[in-house]
Amino acid sequence: MRGAAETVKKVSLELGGNAPFIVMDDANLQQAAAGLVQSKFRNAGQTCICTNRVFVHEEVAEEFTQLFKNELDKLKVGNGLDQGIDIGPLIF
Repeated sequence: MRGAAETVKKVSLELGGNAPFIVMDDANLQQAAAGLVQSKFRNAGQTCICTNRVFVHEEVAEEFTQLFKNELDKLKVGNGLDQGIDIGPLIF
């Protein structure tokens, strides 16, 4: 920022988040599992608001984990430009 200020350049600073995904024992677990997949895998997981931590109430952890796995199994990995592909390569 200091270097940009010295030469009057526009600068945009973005701080990555550490977004938690919290699943309580009274949650709609199917909806939560689908929502977690959408949150975590949007833009190959490289969006600053993507979920980084998952907290699941111990009473529903086993069931939620299975539902989440089922949602993950539905994802199609491949060339991100191809029709029907959900996850493409990472951007480095």
